[in-house]
Parts: sequence; C-alpha cells; structure tokens
Amino acid sequence: MGLCRRHGALSAALAFTLCAERAHAERVDLPSDCGSPADFERELRQRLGEDAPVSSVQVSIAPGSKGYHLRVQIGSELRELDDASCSELFRASIVVAVAVLMHAREAKAHEQEPPPPAPPKAPPSEYPKLTLTGGVGAGIGTLPKPVLAFELEGQSLWRSWGIALDARYLLPADKLEQNGQGATLSALGAGVAGVLRPSRFWQARLGFAAQRLSGSGVGIKSPSDSSVWAAGPTLGLGWYPMQRGAFWAGLGAEGQLNAIRGKFQILNYSRMISSEPHVIYPVPWLAGSAFVRLGVVW
Repeated sequence: MGLCRRHGALSAALAFTLCAERAHAERVDLPSDCGSPADFERELRQRLGEDAPVSSVQVSIAPGSKGYHLRVQIGSELRELDDASCSELFRASIVVAVAVLMHAREAKAHEQEPPPPAPPKAPPSEYPKLTLTGGVGAGIGTLPKPVLAFELEGQSLWRSWGIALDARYLLPADKLEQNGQGATLSALGAGVAGVLRPSRFWQARLGFAAQRLSGSGVGIKSPSDSSVWAAGPTLGLGWYPMQRGAFWAGLGAEGQLNAIRGKFQILNYSRMISSEPHVIYPVPWLAGSAFVRLGVVW
C-alpha cells in the first residue's frame, strides 16, 4: 500500500516536471549549443527579481541565411536580430527581454501612481482692494429744490470693512420770493465714511460730510456773492447687483443730519438800516441724496 502511494507521488512529480519543461520549450526555443530555457529564465530572474513575468516572454533562435535568427516577442512588442554566433544572440535575447519587461513595469507603475495633488488655493489677498466710482443722481434738502448731483468716490476695502472718501457737486437752484428777489445757490461738498459689507452686494456706511453752499443775489440793486456751510453725520446704504470682473454698477442712498447749518440773508431788505437782515434761505436740518453708481475695482 505504502509503495503504491510513493510510486503515485513520484509519477505526479515527474508529470509536473515534464509539463513545465514542455511549457518552457513552447515559449523558449533555443538550439542546445546556445543555452537552455532554464538558463534563460534564470538570467531574467537574476536581473528582474523572482516576480519577473517570464511566462510572457517568447524567444526563439533558429538557423537563418546570416547564421542565426533571433525572435523575441513580449505581448505586442517584437524584436528580431541576425548574427553568426548563436551564443551572442542568446545574450542579446536576455538584454532585449530585460529592457522590454523593465519598460512595461515602469509604465504600469506610472499608470498606478495617484495623480499629483491639486496645488493649494492661494490665500485671499491681505491687501485692501481699491475702487473708484462715478455717480449721478439727485440731491434733496441741501438746496431749496431737488437738483441734479454728481459724485466721485474712492474706497479702500479689506474683507468686510472699508473706508470711503467722496466729493459731490449739486447744480444751482433758485430761491426767489414773490417780488422776484432772492438768490441762486449751488453746493460743493466732501465726506468720509466707514464702510461695512455684510455681503459682496450690499454696503452700509456711517460717516461725516460737509457742503459749502455758494449763493449769488437775484433781483437786488447791489447783488453780492456769499457762502455758508452745512455739515453733520451721514448714514448710507448701497446695493451693487451688477458685478463683472473689475467693473460693477449699483444704487446708493444717503441721509445727512446738519448739525452745522448756515443761512443766506439779504441786508436792508425793504426795511430800516437798523432792522435785522432778512433770511432768504436757511439750510434745513435734514438732507439726502440718491445715486446711480458705476465703478471699477483693482
């Protein structure tokens, strides 16, 4: 019984060895005086490691018109050489097989490498943004009538905060009494304000502004020019729904409490010299403005 089992094991081992040699012979066909398939695979493993895919290599050396013809095929890669020396072609087959297998290994490793990480996003600029804005609108309360107003404003913005400086001009308006006497008044002013930006589309501001009102007498025998001041705190709101690159457009409104109020007077207006001057226009307590604004930012 034991003898039969031993005989069966030896037969299986012999069959496996014969099958392996047959597979080698199918892949590696070499003349006996050049080298053996086992020598070929051993040389590949010494150079590429034990995990080298030697089973993918098909090599044959056969007699040819110039001596011997070498044919090495690995997948779709095919190399052929001719030489008078069979042993030289055997060494060449090893060099060719090693080169093709190493190239395939490097290409596979490159494909399996994870893509390089995306470059980190640049941190938001710590430098303030600068804007220059032009506006056209209406001024109410500063002069006797609502008038057309022009504005030029610059802002320095840093994240949600900023500061604004502006200059404004209000076109002239008349203040005349029933007898046709009075004055023509215009205003030129400037202001500074702190800016709060709760979002990129909205602005709220709190500041201080002053206007110099200039007047010329109308319907008076000896007309003269005069000027007074109006000044006080301001509160404003801006909305900028249109933003394209460096350009934007929006609306703005502002109110002003005139803590400093001047008044225009006409001296000796149909009265005795000792009479009090006649006040033709006192600057009101409250004034406001509204603008359509176009700006650029950088």
